[in-house]
Amino acid sequence: DDPTLVRENHKKMAVAADHLPSLINDVLQMSKLDDGKAVLTHEFISLIDLTQDIVSIIIGRTVEAGVEWDYEKSKAVIPYPYIYGSPVHLRQIFLNIYGNCIKYNRPGGFVKLLLAGDEKDCLLTVSDNGIGIPEGDMPRIFDRFYRVDKMRSRAAGGTGLGLSIAADTARRRGGSIEVRAREGGGTVFTVRLPRCEEGGDET
Repeated sequence: DDPTLVRENHKKMAVAADHLPSLINDVLQMSKLDDGKAVLTHEFISLIDLTQDIVSIIIGRTVEAGVEWDYEKSKAVIPYPYIYGSPVHLRQIFLNIYGNCIKYNRPGGFVKLLLAGDEKDCLLTVSDNGIGIPEGDMPRIFDRFYRVDKMRSRAAGGTGLGLSIAADTARRRGGSIEVRAREGGGTVFTVRLPRCEEGGDET
């Protein structure tokens, strides 16, 4: 009975439906990531539009998990809000990170996004106040099939591939992902992405 709500839900469904084949494709091409054969497109991307797409997909997950999502727009420093790269793969980096921040959180917790950068790099920070990561697990956090909390991962359908795919994809684009965490004290992921892919041209 609420046309406005229906239209908004249709938009979210369209974005999620568009993302689903990309997600399947990423999983099927893991061997190509291993061999360095995965092909990343070189497209002009708006970080603002990319963020809105990601929000449309993850907002339902946060509500279901009882977790608050916050885009710290007032703190954002984005003098150059555009980047060259593969939108499908960039979106997957952040959806995989968000998935972990939501999965390993608790009702009443939060997940925050902060955008920053300069003429050379974009920095996107995703933080949460979830269960954190024990110090002994930090060296293996990006290993494939490695799960810190195996019981929670199995219950949520996790495979231990998300962070590995995100890290591999970021590296192939000349970027990096850093993690700061402590057990019981939440996790902070910082993704650095060059505005142009290595060897690319901004013009």
